[in-house]
Amino acid sequence: MSKKISLLLFPGLALLLSLGSGCKAAPEKSVVADVPAGKTAPAASPQAGTTTTPSAAAPGAANRQLAPLHLPGEPATAAKPGAPSGPTLPPDKIPAVVARVNGHEIKKAELMDGAQVVQMRLAQAGQRVDPTADLYRRVLDQLIAIELLQQDAKAQGVTVSDAEVQQAVAMRKRGFPSEEIYKKALAQEGVTEERFRQQTRDGITLQKYIATKLAPKATVPDQAARDFYEKHKTEMQVPERLHLRHIMIKVDPKAPPADREKAKQKAQDLLKRIQGGEDFAKLAQQYSDDPQSKAQGGDLGSIVKGQTPPAFEAAAFALQKPNDLSPVVEVNYGFHIIQLVERQAPTTLSFDQVKDRIAQVLKQEEVQKMIQARAQELRSKGKVEVFL
Repeated sequence: MSKKISLLLFPGLALLLSLGSGCKAAPEKSVVADVPAGKTAPAASPQAGTTTTPSAAAPGAANRQLAPLHLPGEPATAAKPGAPSGPTLPPDKIPAVVARVNGHEIKKAELMDGAQVVQMRLAQAGQRVDPTADLYRRVLDQLIAIELLQQDAKAQGVTVSDAEVQQAVAMRKRGFPSEEIYKKALAQEGVTEERFRQQTRDGITLQKYIATKLAPKATVPDQAARDFYEKHKTEMQVPERLHLRHIMIKVDPKAPPADREKAKQKAQDLLKRIQGGEDFAKLAQQYSDDPQSKAQGGDLGSIVKGQTPPAFEAAAFALQKPNDLSPVVEVNYGFHIIQLVERQAPTTLSFDQVKDRIAQVLKQEEVQKMIQARAQELRSKGKVEVFL
């Protein structure tokens, strides 16, 4: 079962991951993730001869380049100490019903699905976790928590309209190339459309329950945000950035030497024209082979070190004054002429620039604690039978 299908067909599994499986592997929350720090170089595709590297693939990441901030107690590694370990547990040793929560049965298939999604999420973070008894029990604990919270949501009158369900189902359908492929995916997982709608309703109900019954009670004092900022101030750095324009003359890396020489000569001729007084932006619009920047006169926005190929970076950071030009720079996919628009010195983001994001992250942590605490409270009061 692919991750894409799992998360589309089983909304509760995505929520299970957000509640935590006892071995976090999701990317750490970055307090500065939404803080603007200048225009970002567009992420062109490698086929188009991009100057950016895969490290800048995340939208908006290129203009921040800050060390990731971790919530208090969060490790910098992908998973927490004490990740599931021990001998693997063969599926045939797992009973058909793994738990009963106030009379509601949690079946083996739900447990297997949940464990598989958690394993895939961990694998994405570079951590391989075998299907051990420990893993299954941790996932089962979260499935029990989800069921208890869903029951509590119903008891507190949280409802979801048919229109909300329809909208969510339609959105998930858009993740498939066609209606036929969507229906095949459901069939492969043994899920009817009606069951999928019910799973979607359950997921929305739980999200709404958390948003209306728990999240409003979470508060973050101003001093807590300030303390977090002061503790992590060295991480609130925006490194030196260069606002650049460029003209790229593309050539296939496998092209014969004669073709590379022809492309290089074209770049050198353009450089001479610019040095002779012709307008850089107009020449970029006319001759550059970078489709993402040529319409903007070759404007790349701001780059930081580590974002572009070494030869490009060395030439760019050697430029000192606005309008300075590089010599023709050769990279594996062609040649560049680079012009400096502005050199932007390193800065430290102020508390005012990041306080809202800090508060948001700390509140998310507080809500997470409240979810677990409420689930534990419901479990202590309810009748939960575990057969694993």
